Amino acid sequence: MEITVQIIYASTLGNTEFVVEKIAEYLQKRKVKVALCRAELTDISVVKNNTHFLFGTSTWNHGIINPYFDKLVSEMKNLNLDKKYAGFVGLGDHRYEEVLFCHGIEILEDLFIKRGGKKIGSILKIDGDPFDQVDTVIKDWREDFFLKLKQTYV
Repeated sequence: MEITVQIIYASTLGNTEFVVEKIAEYLQKRKVKVALCRAELTDISVVKNNTHFLFGTSTWNHGIINPYFDKLVSEMKNLNLDKKYAGFVGLGDHRYEEVLFCHGIEILEDLFIKRGGKKIGSILKIDGDPFDQVDTVIKDWREDFFLKLKQTYV
């Protein structure tokens, strides 16, 4: 069975895009078919017509999701996400928002679960600059995500 993941992300400065691209590269080496989809350019049909996702976003303005996700989030509020699975990647910086660190991705995760979706593993939360975390935090998380992703295809 072919494993396919739609990676839907919002990236303004390129940090979230960098992280999801590193995860996508890893998954592709393991024969997972990956589609990278920028949130602001993604039609809701991508969510309706697929079963496995990875969502990525940063946190904005004291705990809100990146505005590039606004349209999709609004449309997802009306969907039944039963039999759909997702992993979640959040970027933030404790220096600016210690209490609401990575709250943007938590908003998306909560919506996905409330609409019936099932979470794959734990949220990957990147604190600050992601570029020096590829071989540590990101590496460990993507390996765990891949193993848990395979289990959803049994």
